[in-house]
Amino acid sequence: MAKKLTKKKLAQFEKLLKQQKKELLKQALNQDEDIHELRGDHSADPLDMAGYASSLELMSTLGNNERVELAELDHALTKIEDRTYGICEDSGELISEVRLEAIPTARYTIECQEQRERNTAFTDRPRRRVLSSEDLPVSSDEDS
Repeated sequence: MAKKLTKKKLAQFEKLLKQQKKELLKQALNQDEDIHELRGDHSADPLDMAGYASSLELMSTLGNNERVELAELDHALTKIEDRTYGICEDSGELISEVRLEAIPTARYTIECQEQRERNTAFTDRPRRRVLSSEDLPVSSDEDS
């Protein structure tokens, strides 16, 4: 079993992950509102309708990707609570801090990630998460 990250490092990564989650929630909720608005806009002009359909498809795709990333952030935050953050889920080895700084939601060492990418049978990504305005963190004076 690998050594774990220090409490100080865990706190730094937790702060980073929470900030990313907050920003992602705001973006996703704003896109959901835009998608809802586009769905309700029924123009009689076929060219306008085609443009709206393309915009709707793009925003829906972005929203799905953001929801997957949100699930990854939640997973990483849970691992911080469990004190298993930074430990590879396959090998049990410590994930390098350089990798975690680049990809704070990394679950695997570089070596294990490369193996997983070569083997397409690994598909354990979290499912899409439904958002509501209650998911947004309450802003405080620190956020300003």
